[in-house]
Amino acid sequence: MIIRELYIKNFGKFSEQHFYFHDGVQVISGENEFGKSTIHAFIRAMLFGLERGRGRAAAKDDFTRYEPWDNPGYYAGVMRFSCGGRNFRLERSFARMNRQVSLVCEDDGEELSVEHGDLDMLLGGMTAELYDSTVSIGQLKARPGEELPEALENYAADYLETGGTQMDLNRAVQILRERRKAAAKALRIEQEREEEEKKALEQERMYLERDMEDLRKEYEDLSEQEKAAHEQANRRQTDCEKSGGLEHAQGGAEPKKASVKSLLAAGGAGLLISVMGLAWSQAVAGLSKGSNSLPFAVIAGGIGIAGVALLVCGAVSLVKARSRQREQIRKAEKSAVENKDGEQVDFEEKMRRLSWEMGRIQAQFKEKEIRRGNLLEQAGEFRPGEKRMALERRCRALELAAQELLRAGEETSGQMTDLVNQKASEIFSDITCGKYRGMTWDRENGFRVWDGTRRIPADRLSRGTLEQIWFSFRMAGAQVLQEEPMPVILDETFAFYDEKRLQSALKWLRGQKKQVIIFTCHDREELV
Repeated sequence: MIIRELYIKNFGKFSEQHFYFHDGVQVISGENEFGKSTIHAFIRAMLFGLERGRGRAAAKDDFTRYEPWDNPGYYAGVMRFSCGGRNFRLERSFARMNRQVSLVCEDDGEELSVEHGDLDMLLGGMTAELYDSTVSIGQLKARPGEELPEALENYAADYLETGGTQMDLNRAVQILRERRKAAAKALRIEQEREEEEKKALEQERMYLERDMEDLRKEYEDLSEQEKAAHEQANRRQTDCEKSGGLEHAQGGAEPKKASVKSLLAAGGAGLLISVMGLAWSQAVAGLSKGSNSLPFAVIAGGIGIAGVALLVCGAVSLVKARSRQREQIRKAEKSAVENKDGEQVDFEEKMRRLSWEMGRIQAQFKEKEIRRGNLLEQAGEFRPGEKRMALERRCRALELAAQELLRAGEETSGQMTDLVNQKASEIFSDITCGKYRGMTWDRENGFRVWDGTRRIPADRLSRGTLEQIWFSFRMAGAQVLQEEPMPVILDETFAFYDEKRLQSALKWLRGQKKQVIIFTCHDREELV
């Protein structure tokens, strides 16, 4: 890719300005505040757009920094460049309310779509972050960012597996972990649902046991009532046998029976006196012939008649008394039978009611006992459901996939890192004129250099040498990662270089046969 022209319509301090470029190394020099960093920022904004920050960050972002003071609604520019042997015109409007972008092939007038990735394709998949970590070096920003090591890992993982460079390892791992997080959340919800179900079973079991205990107590109470009813019936029957209506009837007849006996005794005594009187009158008449015994005979006869009358009265009274007694006994027996029948009916009805209640309780108890047994069996055999097990398997699979992807990335990125270190060592050796034979980078130890005798940590070296290490690593990364060579944009990159190493760096850049744009406030880059 070669930038041919920049037409800054309104961006930062520039308005309606044209800048033209050519292939190879070119230097744009100017005093401070000339606008070199603005042109650098404009190139980046044209390639990748200019996003606004949010909240407090918006006050310090590039959009606000380069927004024109005059006519901010007219915030736009044009870039003309060649890529793959074809010429293109890229136009952007950065205005807040009128953001637009267009890409046209100037050779045939074909309109391309930035939104659908046509510009990304021309840039070879270069992202803004990777651009900032390789070919674009801003003022005091020579140290590559974390994006470059990550890009190397992504490139290694994809290139060694598929031969392509479209895979983002970290993004893939992030997606896997986001999906695992979602699966873990669903798993937690399913576990909570199953726990609620298990608690519901346990609560139902407790309710059943409480109901069963209430039924047991109710059954025991009814059993006590049944037992008391039987005992009461037995006592009543015994009392009737001992002091029933017959004794009562016989006791009521005793006074009348005594009076009948008195009449019979008086009648008998009268007859006996009458006989004795008649016998006495006969005896007197026989002893004294002239004696008058009639009065004695009349008295004795009267007494005898009275005795007979008393006997008749007593006999009649006795018959009546016995008749009344038999009637009383009959009535007493009838009353006793009636009372016994009524009590028997009440007793039987009560027994039937108690029996029905006890049967009902037994049936309910049996039903609840069966349900309780089923609940205990369910609780004892409670196992995670298919959905939960599927989610658990998914979580394990996603975590394993992420781990395996990271492991594969680590294994393969080591080879890619070795390749970058090899290329960076060649560049660094050229810039330092062979003083250092090589350099290495890894995540554990960072940057180190090899002087032929020992490995020296980069932080022990001068700032200028550090800048050269970072430059070498950036350029090596660009060679490995970029399918389409991108222009190298350097803004005050060589400020800490001595003359000798500056000459070596520029010599190396000229040998790459790619476009290099150097912004500087000095003239020594032009003189070298």
